[in-house]
Amino acid sequence: MKKNIIANLIGRFWGILSNFLFIPFYIKLLGFESYSIISFSLMIAGIMAVLDAGLTATLSREFARNDKNEEQKKKIFTTLETIYYILVVLCITIIFLFSKTIATQWINTPYFTDDEITYFSRVLSFEIGFQLLLRFYLGGFLGLERQIEANLYQVAWGVVRNAIVLIPLYYFPQLDVFFIWQAVTTILFTILLKLILQKRLGNKMFSFKTKIDKVILKDIGSFAGGMMLIALVSILNTQLDKITISKLLSIENLGYYTLALALAQGLIILVNPFSAALLPRFTAFYSISKKREASELFAKSSLIISVVIFTIMMVMSFFAKDIIWIWTGDEKIAENSYHIVPIILLSYTMLALAILPYNIAIANGNTKFNNILGISSLVLTIPGYYIFTKKYGAVGAASVFCFVQIFVTLIYFYYINKKYLFLNFYTDIMLKRFIFPLLVIGLLVLCLAYIPNYFADNRILSLTWIGIITFTTLILSLGILVPKKELLTLIKFKKNKN
Repeated sequence: MKKNIIANLIGRFWGILSNFLFIPFYIKLLGFESYSIISFSLMIAGIMAVLDAGLTATLSREFARNDKNEEQKKKIFTTLETIYYILVVLCITIIFLFSKTIATQWINTPYFTDDEITYFSRVLSFEIGFQLLLRFYLGGFLGLERQIEANLYQVAWGVVRNAIVLIPLYYFPQLDVFFIWQAVTTILFTILLKLILQKRLGNKMFSFKTKIDKVILKDIGSFAGGMMLIALVSILNTQLDKITISKLLSIENLGYYTLALALAQGLIILVNPFSAALLPRFTAFYSISKKREASELFAKSSLIISVVIFTIMMVMSFFAKDIIWIWTGDEKIAENSYHIVPIILLSYTMLALAILPYNIAIANGNTKFNNILGISSLVLTIPGYYIFTKKYGAVGAASVFCFVQIFVTLIYFYYINKKYLFLNFYTDIMLKRFIFPLLVIGLLVLCLAYIPNYFADNRILSLTWIGIITFTTLILSLGILVPKKELLTLIKFKKNKN
């Protein structure tokens, strides 16, 4: 189990880390205008993920069930794979047919012609379609509890797709080379994963069988439908801001916005190790009705997480312009994007802080409230993004995203606390985990930020200086806000696990 958790963390860490590693190279080799088109392609891939229709999660669940024998699992795989073939063709067809419309009526850029955008979109259609199928096969490996193997394939695919592409781009710095490389590598890895997964299921590697079993469809329909609803709501909530920006503003604005998102996603990485370590303990406590112990563990661990997250958020917000310059090496990009970063950082801070109460919900088997909140938030975001993006540009879209995340997170904390934790919401949660950390850490960073930086012209030394400020702020804020005995909780609770 521990190996699987570590493997999943590495896989997720790699997915976000690759943004930091490769984005500056894409910008340097292709130019920021091309990176903006790449940002748009990521948005399209995110939208088309809704075609998955919950089938990947369904495959993982059915493979993990102990009440299904190997023969039943093979039939389930054949049925779901056949449906997925249809969805892949549908995905490619939709993007292919609408490629001209995307070029002429959606993307606003003077750097590429309509014919070029149309061509990029059609190449992209194959990459996105096969990427869906690849993730479906990865879901099969996860369901078979082959997390290490699945994450190895995912990392290998990412290296070939996102890193090795830099070699041909160095000699042929063209956007079509980038998209063709990604499409070809994704198709090849998809075929490879299919062959290996078939072998793991006991089938012949090169066998090809298509069949839709109506009995199986009826059996899994309810779960797949529920997962599809979750996916649809999630896609709307995560892509609607980018959709609005790409439609109402120039494509460069989407590029700047995506840069800010790439930086902010690092906050989620910080919480994931805590989450992976704490979820089994929360589940164990609630399974034997030890609600008081679960509440105490949440109180102690969530305080530490709040301090860590707010520290990173504050430092990155104060030094946003410097960090983007250090990262990309381009002062113009830093100048045009740094003002969005603090807003996006606050949004992702709220998302990161909500992970722990989400663990409490999962430990109790409660996911219904997540869907209710997600659907309800669309009432604010659908009109909000349009109105504020049109009036204030990318800052307006970021502000709506931020407001909704703050609103949803606070409501979520209130609900989870009232139902499972029974802490005092205003003093134990609002004051101790939000207001006090924000004020104390903000004041510390403000004071440290006024110390002159004598290395402002050197990217490496500037990064070192920001790192020293981050470490100093973290140590001081932990000492001020967290009692020493609570600081040791996350270390000690593992020792008491048995």
